[in-house]
Amino acid sequence: MVFKEAGRDGYDYNLDREDVIEFFTQKINEVSPEPPVLGGKWLVTRFRFAGGNTVYVEYEDGHIARAFLLILTKTVATAPDYRIIGFFEPGPLGYKLLAGEDSAIGRPQEIYEHNETAGKWIKVN
Repeated sequence: MVFKEAGRDGYDYNLDREDVIEFFTQKINEVSPEPPVLGGKWLVTRFRFAGGNTVYVEYEDGHIARAFLLILTKTVATAPDYRIIGFFEPGPLGYKLLAGEDSAIGRPQEIYEHNETAGKWIKVN
């Protein structure tokens, strides 16, 4: 499940970060707003959970890097319901918005990166 219940009223939910990471790591080539260049494949490099149900997903194909901001909604299946609301490319001072909106700008973030030695995604901040 993408969300875990945090309250008894059924309206307070927390993201299950492991499920979000697993889904978008496996499906990045299907969900990216643009295809990779030169016949490559996208690879997720970082997740930035920005509170609530918003997540930045950073990824690259060995030639270019991109990121998108998505909003997740509760789901009963293992595949999340999501909507991409912002699309970014690297700029001189971090990522530059190409399309949509960056509604999570300035929010505290929990950053996860894949640790090759440990063989898993770990929180780095």
